[in-house]
Amino acid sequence: MDLLVATGFDWVSLLGPFHVVMLHYPIGFLTLAGLLEAWTVRNPGAAPRRAVGFTLGVNVLAVWLVVGLGLLRAARGEFQPEVLSLHRLFGILVAVLSTLCWWLHRGLCPEPERTGIRRAYRILLGVSLALLVVAGHQGGTLTHGSRFLFAGMPQALAGLFGATPSPAAASGTVPDVFRESIWPIFERKCVQCHGPEKQKSRYRLDDREAALRGGASGKPAIVPGEPMTSRLVQALLLPADHDEAMPPEGKDRLTDSEVMAVIRWIQGGASFGPPRR
Repeated sequence: MDLLVATGFDWVSLLGPFHVVMLHYPIGFLTLAGLLEAWTVRNPGAAPRRAVGFTLGVNVLAVWLVVGLGLLRAARGEFQPEVLSLHRLFGILVAVLSTLCWWLHRGLCPEPERTGIRRAYRILLGVSLALLVVAGHQGGTLTHGSRFLFAGMPQALAGLFGATPSPAAASGTVPDVFRESIWPIFERKCVQCHGPEKQKSRYRLDDREAALRGGASGKPAIVPGEPMTSRLVQALLLPADHDEAMPPEGKDRLTDSEVMAVIRWIQGGASFGPPRR
C-alpha cells in the first residue's frame, strides 16, 4: 500500500471502470423487485413480502456502490458534460427513490394493511424503474454515442424516433472521399469513444481541429500528408493487446483495408472539408 502511495497510484483510474461492471446489479435487483411486487398483488403473504424486502435491501447496497463508482468514473473528464450531468442526476435519483422504496416497504412488513404506505411505495417503485431506463439510456449514450440505438435502423425509421445523421456525415461541405469512405469507419469504430458525448484521453475525432490536434498526449494525432508520423495511424497499427492500441482490445478493430483507407486519406491531406477553389 505504501508503495502505491509513494508512486502516485491513481485510485480513481483503478476503481472508476468498475462502475461499468457493477451497474448491472442494481438494474437486475430493482427489476426483480418490481416483478416480485407484481406477483405479490395476486399472491399476498408474508413469504413473498420478505422476498421483495430482501431484494430491495440488496439493491440499496448495490445502487449506492454503483453511484460512488460512477462519480469516480466521471472524475476522469472523458465525457460530454451535458450528457454526463443528466446520467449522474438520474442515477442519483434512482438511488434515492429506491432507498425510499425499501424504507416504505419495511413499514409495510409489520402492518401490510396500511393502504397509504402501500400505494406510495408502489408509485415510488414504478417511478424508480422508469428513471432506471432513462439513466441506462444516458449511460449508453456516454459509452456508445447518441445514435447507438438507431445505428442499425434505416434512416427513415430512425427519423421517427428523432434520430438525425451525424453532423459530419450530413454536412454538405464534407468531401465525398471523407463522407463516403472515412467517416463511416470513424462512426462505426471510433466516435463512440472519441466523439461529441465521450472524449477518451481527451481526444475527439468528429471535429477537424480537435482530430488534428490530438488528445491528452499533447502530440498531433493526424499530420496531413504524413500518415506514418500521425499518432492515429500508429495506434491503429499497434497489436490489439498493446495498451495504446486503438480501438482497444475487446472493441471492433479496423480491418486491413480500413486502415489503408485511413492512411491514404491522411496521405492525401486528411481533408474534412471541400478543397479550396
